[in-house]
Amino acid sequence: MPRDLYHGRYFYQLQKIDIHMLNEQQQDGHLLVYPPAQPIGRAKRLLHVNGVTSSVERQLQDLETLVWMTLDRPLDISGIHNSTSGYRGDLLESMMGKAELASFWPERLSREADQRLQKYADMLKLLCDGRSPDGDHCSLPPNTDILAELQQQREELAITLGKSAQKLPFDLDIVRRLPFLQNMAWDEFEAYLYGSYPAGAPRPTLRLAYEVVQGIRAGAEVFILAHSQGSIIAALALHILQRFFAPYTKWIAALHCIFYGPAVMADDLPAIVRPQTILMHHRQDLVAEAFSNLRHVDLSTNLQNQVKFLMERADAIFELGQDDSCHSARHYLGQLDTPDSKQAAQLLQRLLIEDWRTNTVLQALGSTRIILESQSI
Repeated sequence: MPRDLYHGRYFYQLQKIDIHMLNEQQQDGHLLVYPPAQPIGRAKRLLHVNGVTSSVERQLQDLETLVWMTLDRPLDISGIHNSTSGYRGDLLESMMGKAELASFWPERLSREADQRLQKYADMLKLLCDGRSPDGDHCSLPPNTDILAELQQQREELAITLGKSAQKLPFDLDIVRRLPFLQNMAWDEFEAYLYGSYPAGAPRPTLRLAYEVVQGIRAGAEVFILAHSQGSIIAALALHILQRFFAPYTKWIAALHCIFYGPAVMADDLPAIVRPQTILMHHRQDLVAEAFSNLRHVDLSTNLQNQVKFLMERADAIFELGQDDSCHSARHYLGQLDTPDSKQAAQLLQRLLIEDWRTNTVLQALGSTRIILESQSI
């Protein structure tokens, strides 16, 4: 059995076991592949992070679409699964991730936030430099529970934030009072938000960062393709990666990011990553508009208002994010039989198959947001 579990039949067999024996939440942070298109060590790797309310089965459909979309110039395509616990739970995770991203903005980076980010980088180092019982470096299996792996390797790495938890840039009492959270144990929620790991969706965040490191160390060109909440996960992972690689900066030349229907804006990303990133959303994607546009000068007040607005309108936002909406992954991947969906898929295809290192148009699009307009029928 080869030690590199990223490739081959073993990867597929583990995935088949997971899908049939594990529930949705148990596959959080797992690595998925479209079975007929196993990674084979190509020079280009695509890491896909799904958004809200996307099950394992749905993400596998998206991976299949991506395989066919890039058939002329194939990549090794894998999915980092961001499990869903329902729209309200996913929305809450998204806001937790957004709050942590805001704490990493240079003008807001406190000593406590800086230490927290360094702890995340230490966790990533532990994952990337882990060894097997015989002392050799080994890859993480695709079905690894990232947090359990960290606890097993070094339980003392867990951190306690203490007073720094109160410096998050929105008032959690707003969330605490919402009716749909009344059945949730508040101490559990606080532990989840203020705990040792990246806020929101720690397993896919750390798994994505780990897979980027593995790809770059293998000399591959790595694409991160993320939708909706997946863009928050990717942004957090990018901050961790910047700290992990520091002071080395050439790693960024091998990385490209494409966020569709994003819940972030360019300012949420490390400055070094922005020229390598393109964001795109449809003019009628109101969910992306609501999450990504922070236009007020007072960031703290704006985030607090945004949390209140989004959480109190969770049901309405859910309707905007349905499968046939302009925010859905199906829309951007061309899975809907509409001109707008086909247009979005064509743009994604060009972004994935063109050579970013030589294409001057793609280079000029770095740090920009492409707004797609409706097509006449």
